[in-house]
Amino acid sequence: MDYIHFFGTTGNKDIIFKNIRSAGGLYINIDDTRVVFDPGINTFYKYIHTYGNKEVIDGIIVSHVHIDHANDLNIFIELMTNGGREKRGNVIVPKQAIANQILQPYLENFPKKIEMIEENTTYQIKNLEITASIPHDHGVECYGFTIKTSKNKIGIVTDTKYFPELLKSYKNCDILIMNVAYHINNKEKAKHLDIPAVEEFIKTIQPTKVILTHFNKNILSENPPEIAQDLTKKYGIEVIAAEDDMDLHL
Repeated sequence: MDYIHFFGTTGNKDIIFKNIRSAGGLYINIDDTRVVFDPGINTFYKYIHTYGNKEVIDGIIVSHVHIDHANDLNIFIELMTNGGREKRGNVIVPKQAIANQILQPYLENFPKKIEMIEENTTYQIKNLEITASIPHDHGVECYGFTIKTSKNKIGIVTDTKYFPELLKSYKNCDILIMNVAYHINNKEKAKHLDIPAVEEFIKTIQPTKVILTHFNKNILSENPPEIAQDLTKKYGIEVIAAEDDMDLHL
């Protein structure tokens, strides 16, 4: 069965330090292709605890170099390649990951392929077609992605301030996974989405399903499941507030 596993649903350090919710990215298991997306703090531990070492990882994607998205990148390259003994897997990362040695130089020859992200460029990881968005507005080099599968098109809208041009990168998506830190953006220089931005995506993209994740204290205090329920009623589509270790079956 195809599914996406949510290792964690926050990137906020205070929430992580107090063990309210976990950081961590996604595990995408679709069309016989297994991809670790944004392996942030604690992702490796949770992956091993959940799956052991039985799965063969086909690729790793990092949207940007912040530690809640990239902390466990190197150990996953080691895992994917069996410590460099098996040259396999594709790694897709922003240029900053190489330039700033977030990806350790000694690992660069371990995967079958390392590709640096270019906007509006399509990459292949086994059976999945993955296209990078235009650059997001997040203070560092950052991209979202669409994933074309045999059944649908999935958009992963990673960390960013909202701006209307974003919508073009996610057109025709059936499912949107959206990093939403705020209920209402209450910071002048905020670099994350809020619920009004989510509504703009819903109205323009018209997906059949939206999953909200990557919550900050601002939105957690407003009860994300209730927010999701309200959006479901308002727009007539399924909106889900993700929980740590949730499986989204497709």
